[in-house]
Amino acid sequence: MSEIVNITALGAEGDGVATTAAGTQVFIPQALPGETWRIAEGASPEPVTLLPNRRRPPDPDDEPCGGCVARHMPPAMYEAWKRDLLVRALRQQDIAVEIEPLITVPEHTRRRATFNAARIGGVMRIGYHGRRSHELVAAEDCPVLDKRIVALLPALAALADVVAAREDKTRVAIALTDTGADVDIEGSERKLDAPARAKIAEVAAAGRAARISVGGVPVIERQAPILHFAGKAVVPPPGAFFQAVPEAEHAMIGLVTAALGKAKDVGDLFCGLGTLTLPIAQKARVRAFDSDRRAIDALIEAQRRNQGLKPFTAHPRDLFRDPLSPLEMKDFDVVVLDPPRAGAKAQCERIAQSKVARVVMVSCNPATLARDLRILLDGGYSLDAVTPIDQFLYAPHLEAVAVLSRR
Repeated sequence: MSEIVNITALGAEGDGVATTAAGTQVFIPQALPGETWRIAEGASPEPVTLLPNRRRPPDPDDEPCGGCVARHMPPAMYEAWKRDLLVRALRQQDIAVEIEPLITVPEHTRRRATFNAARIGGVMRIGYHGRRSHELVAAEDCPVLDKRIVALLPALAALADVVAAREDKTRVAIALTDTGADVDIEGSERKLDAPARAKIAEVAAAGRAARISVGGVPVIERQAPILHFAGKAVVPPPGAFFQAVPEAEHAMIGLVTAALGKAKDVGDLFCGLGTLTLPIAQKARVRAFDSDRRAIDALIEAQRRNQGLKPFTAHPRDLFRDPLSPLEMKDFDVVVLDPPRAGAKAQCERIAQSKVARVVMVSCNPATLARDLRILLDGGYSLDAVTPIDQFLYAPHLEAVAVLSRR
């Protein structure tokens, strides 16, 4: 038996939310508030009435990779949904603050991606995993990827074909640097003989790749892959993390450096390659920390490579297991944190016990950001500003920068 339901809201994952006559809440992909849909047990939902200003009609084959869940939303609704991801998370921690306008990025600007590769019918295919499945979905029509990555997909498949063992799947990570593509292939790699290495070199030359690595070990390096953070160069190790979209990265750097004020000594925690360290070091002394020793080594090398930086140090340290103590932070005017999705609970607990005057947090997870902000607020800080950044276009993820001051 079927039923027509009214879509009344958007869920956190972008699905339309409706309530059945029996009082059960249902989530319908690609449905929008103000529409009506027909639902029936064992059948896919079907639209009955649709908003005239939706960007795309419903398509059961659309968004198969599960990444882009919001391409159909009208622009104003999309922006409100994105901001609401942050509002909901803050509300759950009883945090009320006026959120700054959403900073957006254009389509086709994602410069870093990880694909899955597998032989299907004897042919190496490359793409994303399907939504809630391991089915391989082509990436050629991806609306967020930089088109230079799309152009290199055949070359990436050729590299995976050379490197991967006969029947095993593998992963291919690609990052666009300022000197060319940096590719790292991981999984069940076979031993590379001379013909295999020659083929890798041939593909690298044809695609003008800077470096090809296998399992994190460079095989071919035509030239050093170089990134620039606020004009300062760094050479990332294979597979290194850095922000996915340059426009979002520039926005983060601008917000963080503006929040420093006249700070002279800054702690940069979870510093990675120095995305924030190098811009900050153009204004203040920095002590940087991260658990990734390869990233720390790259940052130290960047210090030698670049001019115009104030003195900074970079230290390998697992801040989850061994957070900085209040005593170690006593000389910091500002602490900057850019932790992974798990957040920085232990470190924020220590900051809350410190006398650091200002804290700037960059986060890719509104839930853990709100949790960590609650710790700092309870420790005597006030929340000055929170700015959402739509780095993950059309996806149910959101970047944000929060600025706090000690009361």
